[in-house]
Amino acid sequence: MKRDRCVICNSNLKNIYVLHNIPIKLACTTYPVYNNDSLSFAQCDNCNTIQLDKLIPLDTLYSESHNYTSMGRVWEEYFSLFYKKCNPIVNGKNVLEIGCPSGKIALHVANYKKWYIVEPNKNPTIMFNDKITFIERFFDNDFILDEEIHVIIHSHVFEHIYNFNDFLKKCNDTLQPNGEMFFGIPNMEYFTTTDICPFLGIFFEHTCFLNKDNVHMLLHNNNFEVIECIDYVNHSTLYHCRKKSIVNTIIYHTITNYYDSFFKSINIYNTFIKRCNQIIRHTAKNVYIFGASYNTQLLLSLGLDIKHISGLLDNCIEKQNKHFYGYDIVIYNPLIIKESDCIVIIKNGYYTSEIIKQLYEYNLNTEVIF
Repeated sequence: MKRDRCVICNSNLKNIYVLHNIPIKLACTTYPVYNNDSLSFAQCDNCNTIQLDKLIPLDTLYSESHNYTSMGRVWEEYFSLFYKKCNPIVNGKNVLEIGCPSGKIALHVANYKKWYIVEPNKNPTIMFNDKITFIERFFDNDFILDEEIHVIIHSHVFEHIYNFNDFLKKCNDTLQPNGEMFFGIPNMEYFTTTDICPFLGIFFEHTCFLNKDNVHMLLHNNNFEVIECIDYVNHSTLYHCRKKSIVNTIIYHTITNYYDSFFKSINIYNTFIKRCNQIIRHTAKNVYIFGASYNTQLLLSLGLDIKHISGLLDNCIEKQNKHFYGYDIVIYNPLIIKESDCIVIIKNGYYTSEIIKQLYEYNLNTEVIF
């Protein structure tokens, strides 16, 4: 699929970088599966937004879920804040949640009237109460729900959307007058000031760089007013919005040009990979990478020497003892490092410090590269 025009302002795109031979999805499989493509990055001539100009079909990219559970203290505190802010908004209301296979929000808030979840991949192990209805499909322009919806909820879904304007228009049309929307997205702007993520966090699933400037512009242009904007540390930004009764005037403006930051992030990762390879090519220890995640895919695609990797470590039970999509490499429970001293490569952004703490609790002799 080709993205010919800017997803923010519909202006011309100019290709700026291509990364070849990278797995197309973040799945975990029972046996090795290989299906690679190219990450192709472009920048808008008008608003400066960096985005992919080549997309994977949604039914291929999300043919199975990899987001049943979110692990670790950072995610736990994020969802605690989300529940706290969400509770008064949904009180006595009919709620439509978009994109959650496990009901982790619906099962932790209270006092709503009815809760609908629309998501193509349901976690079969989760039991829902009789006020929750799961609709197993994509939320798209053909979606119809014969029920008044007062609140729309989504968490770390918006950044996965291919056409933000179509999505927000559909949300606006679905809501009753003065209906509200509450959602969270990653703080991608933080990536421009740190070395925690290459390509400013853009990959096959997060296909566009989002920050407060272009998100506020998108909301305004699709007739939402922002009631509150909340930063959760440097991890996420939460938005509380309301559907407006008077149509807003369409506006477009440029955002900060992050072209230099984009290429700086690639250079930082290449330097890190070179350091890792110098160490792991001269050791007899087992070498693991922490995280069955897109960061690991990028490390391997950018040149981390897979011949010296013994496996991946991940806390998510659903991923353990499976193969990492695109590679003949197995995912293990991190407890495996108790058995012998080893090297663990960690490039996990916000979560690095808590992961290192966990690994040292298992084995103080673990050699960590981060």
